[in-house]
Amino acid sequence: MESTGELAWFRAEVLRSIVRPRSFAKSLAREHFGLAGVLIVVGSGIALSYTIDLLVLAAKGISPGTFIARLIFESLLLGARLAVSVAVVSFVVFLGTRVTRQRDLTLDQCFNAVAFAFAPLIVTPLVALVAVFAPSVLIAVGVVMLVIALRALVGLGLNLRAVLPLPAAAVALVLALASGAIVLGDQVSRVRMTAYAIAPQLAAPLAATPAQGKRYDLPNATLTLPEEWTYSVRGVPGELAHFETATATLNVVTSRPEDLATMDAFADTIARGERLGFRASRNERSVESINGHVAVDDRADGNYEGRHIAIRQFAILIRTSGSALQFRFFDPPDIEAAFAQAGAIAATWQIRTPGPLP
Repeated sequence: MESTGELAWFRAEVLRSIVRPRSFAKSLAREHFGLAGVLIVVGSGIALSYTIDLLVLAAKGISPGTFIARLIFESLLLGARLAVSVAVVSFVVFLGTRVTRQRDLTLDQCFNAVAFAFAPLIVTPLVALVAVFAPSVLIAVGVVMLVIALRALVGLGLNLRAVLPLPAAAVALVLALASGAIVLGDQVSRVRMTAYAIAPQLAAPLAATPAQGKRYDLPNATLTLPEEWTYSVRGVPGELAHFETATATLNVVTSRPEDLATMDAFADTIARGERLGFRASRNERSVESINGHVAVDDRADGNYEGRHIAIRQFAILIRTSGSALQFRFFDPPDIEAAFAQAGAIAATWQIRTPGPLP
């Protein structure tokens, strides 16, 4: 009976933290939740991991059934990471209040103020499942996910303000957000890239005037290059075409990415061979739209075995098919002009959308 009563209390408090955040925040100073806060933050991390993975798969039209074991393992890891992050933030806030003697606050209260703010994330897998079974409502699901994230942020502010003076609460909020950005940086990036996959209109069009010259029909796309670029097929696995001038090369490559990979992860993976031995002194990344498809645009300037090299890569991931344009400029006198030429060629890139998955 006692365990049943504790379970009922736990459910009631979790529900109250979600639907009545102001009331819950006011009770933080007098309630002691014990291990409940740990369960909440671990459960929220697990739920967040499930949600992101389900949305990635839904955006690609892939059933999650074959990934259950992996989803469980990765969700447990994220739950542990989030719990450790919350514990560190709580301890720093606790030490801050002790040093400044602002309030007689316990470490338990500090932890639960941060932990229970994540409670709304527990419902996110249910929202993501809607996208899995009804991909046509992906955009609506994305909007609901944004609302839930904002609700968690508001709850964090309310909880911290309930147990801390305003200046200390503001510092704690900034600290919590900074810690989250570090610990969950990879997940934030995955959410961002999945948002582009769900709503490509979020990406600004590539700012470049399409190049003029000869049009090439490739196995999955067309591309136009100025006449000075010579064409060849080298038989390299995954390489559809190779172009070069006296001072530059362009590889058109394709690859099937890992099913749970997002656009940025695909761009990193497909660039490894091109960047082997390359030391960059400048690295930039942006996301743009090229003829209706979202592309990860990477620009790098550096050296390879003592020679000045500039690299620009455009990577596009459409469901389970990935393609990239990999430009390499040797000893460019004007880096921006070289990047502009690459952009002009990329602006002519017309990819044929693959058919639906069987």
